[in-house]
Amino acid sequence: MHFERQVAALLQDSDEVWAKRLPELRDADFSMVNLETAITERGTAMSKPYTFRAPAKSLDVLKAAGVDAVSMANNHAADYGRVGVQDTLAAKEKNVLPIVGFGANAAEAYAPLTVDVKGVNVAVLAASQVWEETAANWSAGADSPGIAVALDRAKFKEAVAKAAAEHDLVVAQMHWGTEGTSCPNGDQAATVRDLQAAGADIVVGTHAHRPQASGWQGRTFVGYGTGNFIWYNTSANSRPSGVLTVTVDANKARERGQATGEQRMTEQSLVTEYTWTPKYISTGGVPQDPTGSTTDRLESLNRQAIACADLAQSRP
Repeated sequence: MHFERQVAALLQDSDEVWAKRLPELRDADFSMVNLETAITERGTAMSKPYTFRAPAKSLDVLKAAGVDAVSMANNHAADYGRVGVQDTLAAKEKNVLPIVGFGANAAEAYAPLTVDVKGVNVAVLAASQVWEETAANWSAGADSPGIAVALDRAKFKEAVAKAAAEHDLVVAQMHWGTEGTSCPNGDQAATVRDLQAAGADIVVGTHAHRPQASGWQGRTFVGYGTGNFIWYNTSANSRPSGVLTVTVDANKARERGQATGEQRMTEQSLVTEYTWTPKYISTGGVPQDPTGSTTDRLESLNRQAIACADLAQSRP
């Protein structure tokens, strides 16, 4: 999600309008999006093909829409340089909405968001595997701000493993994959295996700008890619979208949290079922329910994505 071009006008809509705009996110016990923009109105654009920024008000409208947290571990979080990073950190400090995957240093960027969801102690972490200007110049360091990255996976695996030892349920939000594709690449599949071994229960991704398939890989539920959502590019291939909703066995998750040692690594997935709700982005940049032949097209695209994802479509 971002607020560029025609989508910027949506920031002027009332909280009442936003409260009705994204009903699946509003009605969920916990909802999260990838906010792919610097949160600033200042700074100088980095030298790259696409740069995105939005005012801090964007966090207010997302909160009004029912969003509970955003990931900023992506390749546009630092598009407006040091000034933009400082403004984004200031917006994070105000805590209108929790921001994960971005911080004043590595400890903050890799730290999980801990949230109680119906008595389940959930850890949410985020990292980017996209190698470009942001990862090169704004990977969070010991004493420097930026995004969490998982290009070599070791540091992020360590963060996930630590979270798994301290929480009932672990969610990893990844920015990964090949742009313009509906199938996961080899790095995505390898990352899932690593994060599964580290204790991740749910792995969900963004970046390809196309919906990729969801399903189970053993005990870990995977949503390889959710596509665009509130987005300025309304070309035919960029408009297919959707909402991924997962249902977790809260009792089993709490039991996992009380276990020790190897018993914390549940054999069966804590995710009992999932729903993919197809959406189609309007020319105004807002996801809407599809109709007619668009519905058929989106269903066909989802079947194609499932065919190449190698994920089980029912809980193993």
